[in-house]
Amino acid sequence: MSYKPTVRACYLGTVCQAIIINLTAILFVPLAQQFGLSYTQLGALVMVNFGVQVSVSLVFGPIVDRVGFRPFATGAHFAAVIGMGWFALAGRVPVDPYIVLLSGTVIFAFAGGFLELLLSPILNAIPTDEKSSAMCILHAFFCFGHVAVAFLTTMFLFVLGLESWPLIVLAWGLVPLINGFIFAFCPIAKAVPVNEQSPAKDILKKPLFIVLVLAILFAGASEIAFSQWTSAFLEQIIGLPKILGDIAGVGMFAAMMGVSRLGYGILKKRGVSWLPKQSRLMLIGSGLALVCYIVMAATSSPVLALMACALCGLGVGLLWPGVLSLSVDAFPMAGTWMFAVMAAAGSGGASVGPSVFGVVGDGFGLRAGFMVTAVFPLGSLICLKLYHKLKP
Repeated sequence: MSYKPTVRACYLGTVCQAIIINLTAILFVPLAQQFGLSYTQLGALVMVNFGVQVSVSLVFGPIVDRVGFRPFATGAHFAAVIGMGWFALAGRVPVDPYIVLLSGTVIFAFAGGFLELLLSPILNAIPTDEKSSAMCILHAFFCFGHVAVAFLTTMFLFVLGLESWPLIVLAWGLVPLINGFIFAFCPIAKAVPVNEQSPAKDILKKPLFIVLVLAILFAGASEIAFSQWTSAFLEQIIGLPKILGDIAGVGMFAAMMGVSRLGYGILKKRGVSWLPKQSRLMLIGSGLALVCYIVMAATSSPVLALMACALCGLGVGLLWPGVLSLSVDAFPMAGTWMFAVMAAAGSGGASVGPSVFGVVGDGFGLRAGFMVTAVFPLGSLICLKLYHKLKP
């Protein structure tokens, strides 16, 4: 049986995730202008997005093992279409626009939670000896999706005007619509049977597992806090035009994140001898991201700010997929529930990070937002140091 259609569907599924997670941030400026939203309200949209994803992971993780992947994978894509369609109706229905934005976010975040929960174990279940490289390539497509969302959305806003944002949201909804039909028919391998899985109670109390959960939490916060607020920062603080900031800043951050993941995946798959261990590269990446956060908080130079965007993307690139790979290596018989815990922790960090940034930004400015949230890459650095001490 060929699983190539399944692999491609997983890749496109991560593009759908990128749309669900990043589209709102690219629309921060037009949403704020049209509806008069504060930084805190905008940050709350991101927090709700990831908060719902955490809930989905925790509630449905055990159920997926018993029901199977296909119904949830297919339904999630169609739920994303519904949520994005409702989101686009803000200001066009007799309901408070922010309530429409918030409820639409809840619906497509519900879908995003299932995608985060399902895509990694679906790919991991496919018979292959290169789990870590496959995981990095899978998550690289999230980055390329992020680049596409940033570039195409910004270009259409520039050409059509800020008021065209609802049409852009509806256009992006075509991607999950198509992929939903693909997942309805592609072959899907079975995960580890429930009766063969390692008991969750034995794994959950292991210090190594706790460190890995914290590591992916800090990874999610480090990645998403930076990516969600870079657009507004470059436009309002550095003074770059929105189209330049989104393409050269947000786009470069996502592109370099994708390059690090795809590059590692390809080199690992080819068995390159000089390639350092993934955990070592993650440690270096955390330190690099920490430096970039501090640079963003301190600099007024557009060149330095854009360089920090690119290097931060390179630094955080391996963190999220890397923690998943380290977890699979350490606990290979854990089952889907482990992916659920990791997804919940990563999404929890991705929810808290941008929200903390928004609250700090409202009170003390966007520079302070970067300085305070630098604690997240620092936390990642500490967790990876502990991992090296605890690993067998």
